[in-house]
Amino acid sequence: MIVWALFDSGNGCYTQAAKAFPQMQIYPIGIDIKRKNQHFISLNLGDYSRLFGNHTLFKTLDRLPKPDVILASPPCESWSLASGMKNGNACWRQIKPTPSHFRIRKRADYTKARFNYDRSFLNRINGELCIYNTIEIIKRYQPKIYIIENPAFGRIWDYIEHILGFGIPFDNLTYYSDYGYIVKKPTKFKSNISLRLSRQGFPSKVTWEMFRGDYNERSNIPLALLKEIYPQIIQYLQDSTNDTKEII
Repeated sequence: MIVWALFDSGNGCYTQAAKAFPQMQIYPIGIDIKRKNQHFISLNLGDYSRLFGNHTLFKTLDRLPKPDVILASPPCESWSLASGMKNGNACWRQIKPTPSHFRIRKRADYTKARFNYDRSFLNRINGELCIYNTIEIIKRYQPKIYIIENPAFGRIWDYIEHILGFGIPFDNLTYYSDYGYIVKKPTKFKSNISLRLSRQGFPSKVTWEMFRGDYNERSNIPLALLKEIYPQIIQYLQDSTNDTKEII
């Protein structure tokens, strides 16, 4: 079973959890902005250089075994409600009712804000490129299963559906605190398959605002949660194979 783990280049939670499942051959892909890890295939998943004739992104991916599964955790900074500002967040402005789901913030919006315009501008562009490329990778390589992880109430889901026009049938909501994590963190693992995940929403020890980990730590996924997801992926693929054999 070939698994591509996009953006698994920080602490590599997808890769760590996969060690308990020998049938999973996992390929972590991305860049580590903290420069602490080397377990992954170094590739900028926010790359847009094919606009200028440089096709490094897809040429690199084309050399890998075709994936049965694509897991992706694109950066959430530009979509997150944690960077809340008046009428939206630090990257996007939204006034309701509005004819547009997304309006780019003007520099003037940051005059009295705690966020930096230049950093927010770059975060927004990187966020758009990363999720755009994620969807293009899914469409190009057609895995049997794909799962995209991001905060449950972030704006990325609206962007995928209404801007990119890519429908994902199953929300698969869960809470990290249900799997022993220090923060509650409601999260969706949106997918083309239904996943049975805990939705208890147990109280957490600290709030997200109090959590003081670095970028990689804040991007961690509880290994116990992934170890609940992986058997469901494996079973789904096994059932699909058996169904195909019966038809033949």
